[in-house]
Amino acid sequence: MRTKNIKRKGHSEDFFGEYRDFWWNEGFLNLLAKRLQLHTHFNLLDVGCGQCHWSRLLVDYLGSPAKVSGVDNDKKWAKGESELRHYFESKGIDFDLKKGDAHELPYEDETFDIVTCQTLLIHVQHPKVVIDEMKRVLKPGGTILCVEPNNLVQSLTQSSVSMNDPIDEVLDHVKYALIFERGKKKLGLGDNSLGDLVPGFLAQAGFDQVEVRLSDKAIAMYPPYNTEEQIATMKQWQNGNTWSNEEFSDYDYFRAMGQENLDFFEKYKRKYAHLGERMLRNIDANKYHSAGGAMMYVISGTKPI
Repeated sequence: MRTKNIKRKGHSEDFFGEYRDFWWNEGFLNLLAKRLQLHTHFNLLDVGCGQCHWSRLLVDYLGSPAKVSGVDNDKKWAKGESELRHYFESKGIDFDLKKGDAHELPYEDETFDIVTCQTLLIHVQHPKVVIDEMKRVLKPGGTILCVEPNNLVQSLTQSSVSMNDPIDEVLDHVKYALIFERGKKKLGLGDNSLGDLVPGFLAQAGFDQVEVRLSDKAIAMYPPYNTEEQIATMKQWQNGNTWSNEEFSDYDYFRAMGQENLDFFEKYKRKYAHLGERMLRNIDANKYHSAGGAMMYVISGTKPI
């Protein structure tokens, strides 16, 4: 999700917090596991694993005995967190965590039954190279599973506060989001809406049985905002723009797109500086509501035998 004009933090656990624990509906995961026959998979690699939110959800569907490996280049999580090890060990799962670049995975060819990632490809400079690496370490007949979004659609999400905004203002928000994404991509920091392209990338990489699904998760916001997922979502909103990072800001992305777009950025910030306060004011008055939908693709494929 994207929120405007609130403080920024780096790409780490700081801005997702508990919110990430509510990204999936259990019923969807049950159906996904059945369709992909995850019980026939035993050895899983989570690429760009972070805190292993994704592999912790998948591990219960794997066959036994199962092994989970995680790889990440984050300066904190790639060091190996005792909490992660304890979680998997408590479930009787063999767990291995390595520091490594997704563009050059530190594993031998044909090692894993399933190789997966969640919101990784949107952050890498060369997603096709990463996909080729995921294929390399995957066993013939194994499954690749990529979870990647289109985040641009969030700029058109309506709420009870914004539903009657003038068309030119709505178009400003779309323009802002689009220039932001193009600038981030130009700097080699990834494409926030790459999910649209991943099925084609898998087909180009030579995967068979490429299938595309959409997560059915939506976190609806409505008074009195007291469910666990609503509370976690509101905390995440307060953490600001999750698509910037420690080294670059929105300003850098717009500057990369040229002076005209930088001028638009500065004008936009002045014109819409009130939006965050407007939303909070309506929440405090129990008047804010929105369905909270997103576009999260779940893309799978099979490595030819």
